[in-house]
Amino acid sequence: MYYFAQILIVITLFSIQTTWLGIFSIGGVVPDLALIWVVYCGVHCSRTVGIGSGIVTGILQDSLSGGLLGVNTLSKSFIGLFFAALKDKFYVEGVIPVAFFLVASSLFDGLVFYFFMNTVLKGEMASSFLYQSLPAYSVYNGIVGPILFLVLNQLNSWLKSKVSDPYMNTVN
Repeated sequence: MYYFAQILIVITLFSIQTTWLGIFSIGGVVPDLALIWVVYCGVHCSRTVGIGSGIVTGILQDSLSGGLLGVNTLSKSFIGLFFAALKDKFYVEGVIPVAFFLVASSLFDGLVFYFFMNTVLKGEMASSFLYQSLPAYSVYNGIVGPILFLVLNQLNSWLKSKVSDPYMNTVN
């Protein structure tokens, strides 16, 4: 039941990202709720769930975007791996650390996209992407991310209190 609720959260985030977030566009830039979800899972879930959420979310985003296939899978997988592997070494709680890591993750995500567009596909992508869109995208994710982290923390604590799953209990 708990994992079914997590799947519903992902579907809801994708629905919001593809439909309603266009209303809050600033210069054509909207926050990436899928990226924020992957960072959240990498920080708050087990290593397997963190990496798996990056892979699954990237594949879903590639499938639903209709654009360049594989780029979101690659970048989201690396971001999930990074936070799942290094979450014990960094303090990723509170507004400032969450915002900082989301800005850094957004920059990485955008640079992977820019790199693939200009090298693998040999497409001409405007340099304004690097100097205008990418910083705006990163800052926007850094502002929206801590709010979404708070909402997801409250939702997950509520779900854990409602669902008794013997696999969620850990012995210290």
